[in-house]
Amino acid sequence: MAQRGIVKIEGNLFKITFLGYFMVEYSNTFIRILSAFLILILGLILANIITNILRRILREAEVNKILKEQLKVKLPIENLLVTIIKYIIYFAIFIFVLNQLGIPTFILQVIFIVILVVLIVFVVLAFKDWIPNLVSGFYIYKTQKIKTGSTITVNGVNGKVKKINLIETIVETRNKEIIHIPNANITKYEVIKKK
Repeated sequence: MAQRGIVKIEGNLFKITFLGYFMVEYSNTFIRILSAFLILILGLILANIITNILRRILREAEVNKILKEQLKVKLPIENLLVTIIKYIIYFAIFIFVLNQLGIPTFILQVIFIVILVVLIVFVVLAFKDWIPNLVSGFYIYKTQKIKTGSTITVNGVNGKVKKINLIETIVETRNKEIIHIPNANITKYEVIKKK
């Protein structure tokens, strides 16, 4: 009888232990699902905040207007950049949510990192000289420090400004030579403006 009582107690302990283990697993699964849902919601909110800030910055910089006037490009670059950034953030959120749920995401992480690295390398290599000139072009356009018709001296080049676009400034010297000065040089070196 005593052994039966012990077996029964061990059986109840086994049932309690199994029930406790099931409850712990159930609560862990519930916590993982809840945290994945919270990551998803917070990620979507963060993506909207970041894209709204980026959209506001690009609108204040008047990127579409400047590209349309200077390069005659009618591409809605503001919306394009914002959309690309938004989908990159969505993909990262998707990986975080799957990872939180315990779904193996190693391959997705590798794909995401490879795509991001390829995009960054492509942009850096393709536009390494163009980007500084473009940024300087925006600066020159917004500040209006140099205007068409001004006489300037930049890095030993003296002449009259014929045209300013986002990439370069065209200067005509006294000898009627046309010189194309990259805008990065205009913001990099000292510019002497004659009245």
